[in-house]
Amino acid sequence: MNIVRYILFAQVFVAFFVAGGVFFKSRQLRSLTLSLLIAFVGCHILLFLFGSGELVNLHPEFKSWFYYEIAFLFGPLVFIHLQCLILNKKRLRAIDLLHLLPILAFWLGYGDVLLMEGNIRSEYINAHFLTRTMFWNYLLAFQMMIYAISSSVFLYLNRTVLSAKRFQYAVFLVVAYVCSSILISYLTHFADGWRDFAWYYVLLTFLIFGVGYFLVKNPEFLLQIKKKYFASNLSEKDMLRIQSKIQKAFKKDQMFLDGSFNISDLSKQLNEKQHHVSQTFSELISENFNDYVNKHRIEIAKQLLHDPKYGNYKIEAIALESGFNNKVTFYKAFTKFVERTPSAFRKSKK
Repeated sequence: MNIVRYILFAQVFVAFFVAGGVFFKSRQLRSLTLSLLIAFVGCHILLFLFGSGELVNLHPEFKSWFYYEIAFLFGPLVFIHLQCLILNKKRLRAIDLLHLLPILAFWLGYGDVLLMEGNIRSEYINAHFLTRTMFWNYLLAFQMMIYAISSSVFLYLNRTVLSAKRFQYAVFLVVAYVCSSILISYLTHFADGWRDFAWYYVLLTFLIFGVGYFLVKNPEFLLQIKKKYFASNLSEKDMLRIQSKIQKAFKKDQMFLDGSFNISDLSKQLNEKQHHVSQTFSELISENFNDYVNKHRIEIAKQLLHDPKYGNYKIEAIALESGFNNKVTFYKAFTKFVERTPSAFRKSKK
């Protein structure tokens, strides 16, 4: 067990190192959520080490100190990070505060214990573990399983949106969290003591190593070709020029009706460097390339759905005519931009 403890202490430093690397690479929301997730994993391991075993006698003030609050944030951070990867979420909204409800419930139901002095709190928790503390362990396990299921379903439904590398990364992240949730649920019910939970934290270290591996293997992963941007002398005037060319190309040539159309094709048509076009989308248009393309495809689809000549066309045929490769992707994009299904939109005209 001492060897495991030393390994966990080492992982705390690794976690903070990786979290700092992610944070300073990019200040986008997806990087911040990942950085916080890894940093909180490190903090959680540290609190476990100081709140269990012999160390708890030396530092009783760490007993249950922010232990549950940090653990309650793992699921929301994983889920929001997936939203950033898949939906290009750039900022938090008021509705995201709902993720904090378990923490609020914990403070209301367990706040009196948290406000006790270290020694008194430690003795109280040991004396009332089954009557007061165990409930919050079960709630934590339940909350983690809910987010594990939600994240898995969310990733599965949007699996076609991500590139191969991003999908592999997202699968790894979700699988690591799902395994952690299953293990914490099992240990909550069957563990004989705090020491059994050490294996849960050993599993969490795979998350740290895995993310570190992806960052080393694909240093540009969380960036939008940042190195090229920093080396670029593209001015705002140049971006305005490229934006104008993009608008004209989409309006006249309608290359986006080709299902295989990508940003490389667009760059060749505009006779511009691909990273300059990508930078224009990111910094000036403030929209990713896929959303921009799908938005124009949906406008064509709306015209076709209201055109009597296409009245006998099935929804799937309308999708293909609009540049989509399949019905599922078409439905998702249409619902996203029109806020109703293609069938409902067609019926509204009739």
